[in-house]
Amino acid sequence: MGEPINPTTRLYRLTPIEAPMNERPLQPLEELILESLNPRAIRERFGLPHPLSKFAPNGKVKDGPYADAILASIHDLTWREPDSAGHRAARWLLFESELAFFRACAEAGIDAEKLRSHLRSRSITSGECCGA
Repeated sequence: MGEPINPTTRLYRLTPIEAPMNERPLQPLEELILESLNPRAIRERFGLPHPLSKFAPNGKVKDGPYADAILASIHDLTWREPDSAGHRAARWLLFESELAFFRACAEAGIDAEKLRSHLRSRSITSGECCGA
């Protein structure tokens, strides 16, 4: 159990073998701040599912530019001013495009019909859509 520090109080000093294991050095604060700016890194670090995973047939969204574009469009539609260029572009992609939305969803592993139906059924501008 180690060597006694004070035999009357029964305090012991841990030997190196008995020291706690799995102690790793703390990550520098600058790295943590940079990671916090990247939603994908946060999801990976904490094992969280992708915000659009409930629209993927197998629950797995292929992270990449297509999934990022869909999420960015949902955010733009939700948070930008209705007359802004970003809002209009997001509305076009999510609701009016014939091919672009379906192609992006296919590349990201998302069921396009299910997502579009969900977006139409929600009040997208109120910020309550899909947790995105």
